[in-house]
Amino acid sequence: MELLKLIKNRISSEWKKTFNENVDILNGITRDQDQKIDVTNKRIDNVVLHSGGDSPNEVVDARVNNKGETFDTLEDRLLESENKHDADVEIANRQIKENKEQLAQLNEVVRMLYNAAGSNIAIYVSKERGSDITGDGTQEKPFRTIQTAVNQIPLINRSNTTIFIEDGTYLEDVRISNCSAASIYIRSIQNVDSLDIKTNIMPVKVRSIGFLYCQGYFNLYGLEFVDQSNAISVANVKLAAFCEQGGYLSLSKCGFRENTKSFEHNALYVGGNGQMSVYDSMFVNQNVIAKANLMADLNFQSPNGSGNSIGVISATATVRTSSLASIATTPTKTEGNGLIITKGTVL
Repeated sequence: MELLKLIKNRISSEWKKTFNENVDILNGITRDQDQKIDVTNKRIDNVVLHSGGDSPNEVVDARVNNKGETFDTLEDRLLESENKHDADVEIANRQIKENKEQLAQLNEVVRMLYNAAGSNIAIYVSKERGSDITGDGTQEKPFRTIQTAVNQIPLINRSNTTIFIEDGTYLEDVRISNCSAASIYIRSIQNVDSLDIKTNIMPVKVRSIGFLYCQGYFNLYGLEFVDQSNAISVANVKLAAFCEQGGYLSLSKCGFRENTKSFEHNALYVGGNGQMSVYDSMFVNQNVIAKANLMADLNFQSPNGSGNSIGVISATATVRTSSLASIATTPTKTEGNGLIITKGTVL
């Protein structure tokens, strides 16, 4: 709409009328612009998150994040926030995935701890072919040391575990501790039943094997105990094979032939509430063949050997044995309330 022009010379009433109409037109234009400005301000307010202010600084402030970092444009700031949000979501998803994997690993540990698989366990050891780093205990990829094989046994195991050892010398002090098992066999991979223990050295040589605070049945088979001067001492006495505070240990076809008469040494030891039985094994030049201590129970069947200083010692324990007079200078010895029984006779 255009303003009206004054054409005639009469300016009294006509001029007043035209002037007022022009004022009305200008007022209309002003109102229209005010409305547009109001809409624009509201849009600006929305851009700056409903700030409600009327300062142009508010638009500048919208480019500053909560850390005081200033961006070239508001878009840059918004994109940076969105990108960070996306990165945080990605990290959260990755952590969720890792947590699931860790939970799966934990479940696997629990399964192994309790042997939930329920199957028998066979572990292989080879001095020549094995590796404790790349081996997995299978016959194709055996471990190199007996201790590493032992460490794979679940602490709570209701299946039979057998460690098969290939021929060789293993200068280890093997320890099995705090294990509850149905049975654990540590044996030569060879069947040595046909070998005469009196004249044959067993194919697997080891320094010492001990069971501590364990429950279950344990068996050592086809082993020759060597390097006894370097065996770890227990209560200042070196031990070759022992069972302390629990469990039942059986030995068969095992040889003890290194001369140990010059130092404190027990070829066999069973203590606490442990039990031990010995079958068809060989003892030569031992300081003490076997000692049972503090409520332990030792069953010594058909001992073989010669040149031993002391046969068996019962220290407040119970020992059942046949005569050891032919293989030891002092066949039997009691300490405290020890009890030794031979063929139904208490010695």
